[in-house]
Amino acid sequence: MFLPELGDTSPTCEATQAFTPRYNIAPTQAVACVVRYAVGERRQLDLFRWGLVPSWADDLSIGSRMINARSETVAEKPSFRKAFAARRCLVLSDGYYEWKTDGKAKQPYLIEHTDGKVFAMAGLWEENRKAARSAESNEAIAIKTCTIITTSSNDFTTDIHDRMPVILSENDYDRWLDPANHDTQVLQSLLMSAPNELLRRTPVSKHVGSVRNADAKCAEPIGEAETWR
Repeated sequence: MFLPELGDTSPTCEATQAFTPRYNIAPTQAVACVVRYAVGERRQLDLFRWGLVPSWADDLSIGSRMINARSETVAEKPSFRKAFAARRCLVLSDGYYEWKTDGKAKQPYLIEHTDGKVFAMAGLWEENRKAARSAESNEAIAIKTCTIITTSSNDFTTDIHDRMPVILSENDYDRWLDPANHDTQVLQSLLMSAPNELLRRTPVSKHVGSVRNADAKCAEPIGEAETWR
């Protein structure tokens, strides 16, 4: 996935940091998230490490195995259920990559909103005070991490991959972010596949295949963009 430059453009979202373009974000790296930390507080834009590290974990490496949470089991799985009930966020992006396999050949696709705008994926966050230590003092430090919830692909993207991130409707942002909303049945009802007509897909350079590459070449088209017909 990749992000454009973002600023504080919304009166309901507090942003304290500008972001430069990033075209290939990998697990364990920072992602931009919108969150409400407490009832009555405004939305805030923050950076979370991608890969959920539960509060009880004493090793950051567990996050590499929890970059995604399945919508079908997120309310019951021990690693995610507490965060699902109380600590939800919007993970911002203006595209994500999936690789289509055809025999031995693999081709990356960039999947975006049809009008190219930033969208919000359903995420969960946690704060851990056991797994990271200061390099200077060796004292434990707090670190915030997140995971992205996935669901079954829609008809438009299923030939590329059978899963896709949950892209929330703007009408559902408030319910998703509300820290007082603990109704997991209602929350789970929001975790649907994106409408086919919402997205476009474009084959891009295999330059994106290396996490060392994060420049604009990662999103460089090598074919025509496709939309749902």
